[in-house]
Amino acid sequence: MLLLEKIGRITPKQDKTNIPIEFSVEKGTEKLVIEYLYFPKKCSDGDAREMLVNSIEKYLGKDCGAVPEDFMPVNNLITLSLDGNGVYRGAAHRQANEQRHEIGEDYASPGFLKGKIDAGSWQVVLNVHCCACPVSYKIKITGEAAK
Repeated sequence: MLLLEKIGRITPKQDKTNIPIEFSVEKGTEKLVIEYLYFPKKCSDGDAREMLVNSIEKYLGKDCGAVPEDFMPVNNLITLSLDGNGVYRGAAHRQANEQRHEIGEDYASPGFLKGKIDAGSWQVVLNVHCCACPVSYKIKITGEAAK
């Protein structure tokens, strides 16, 4: 059963933030499947250049001789974490911009805690580690009931 399907956009103004997305889990759900992707992974446009100019000045100093092109392209990095009824169930802090995770009583993808999938209010959180240019994302969460 489909629990959540969301398409969205993240901008560089949301860099270093967390974006919570609520969804409900129905009674009888035994496994969650999370499919997640975002793009572009790399960018080297004006927003990335501005981010690098500011970082070079802040961390290396104006007279260091470094230029933004020394660090291009910049990798966007947006990971996810999961909470069920206010209880932390883990995170997927991975570099890949296309991911699939499963969480159930007997198995959980690396980074997540296996255990009973309780009905109620759940939250997937997009952790925006680096957003150097506008990024589109799609997240789909399905629940599987006992067979």
